[in-house]
Amino acid sequence: MAIKTTAREMAPSGNKHEHIAWLKWMDPDTKAGGWKTRADMVAYVEKNGTESVWCPDRDPSKKGAWVHVNHNDYVKYVQTVADGRWTDNLLSLPEMTHGT
Repeated sequence: MAIKTTAREMAPSGNKHEHIAWLKWMDPDTKAGGWKTRADMVAYVEKNGTESVWCPDRDPSKKGAWVHVNHNDYVKYVQTVADGRWTDNLLSLPEMTHGT
């Protein structure tokens, strides 16, 4: 079963996907959860595949999207893909601090 992203914390340097510093996640089956750094989430998706992490849509009546690894020639980061195109679902998650 895929883990679900539930919140994000942004780095102070920007507001795009590559600036997501932490992602909060939850396993819907076990209810386990926590926070993963951007690098840890990239590694998780690379190890477990593109159907291992899911992100809900900002509109709860719509289907969410799978989390994939993207890059900008400087850093790898995660971003959702829906219907074959890159989307902003992760940026629509509530912003929190990873200590909470």
